[in-house]
Amino acid sequence: MTLERGDIVWIPCEVTRGVFPDERNVRIKSPTGDWAGFVDVRQLRDEILDGRTAIRATIVDASCDELSARLPGQTTRRQYLTVPAAQRQRLQQV
Repeated sequence: MTLERGDIVWIPCEVTRGVFPDERNVRIKSPTGDWAGFVDVRQLRDEILDGRTAIRATIVDASCDELSARLPGQTTRRQYLTVPAAQRQRLQQV
């Protein structure tokens, strides 16, 4: 799969209930550091309360070595997730 800047992808994630009915607490594990934040349920592939699904993300940088994607939602950390290019198969284009 060839990914370029601006492509929309699904990234696998773990979901638990959020504070409000229309949000979820989302966690993504990555070798470069985990990402966690509160996300509107419309940004998830499946509007589940708990379990595994995928979150919509936008590729902001794609090189031969790594991919960076901007994630929706509110987080106390970075708004981007960067993964080694070898993990490209985890991503699914929308």
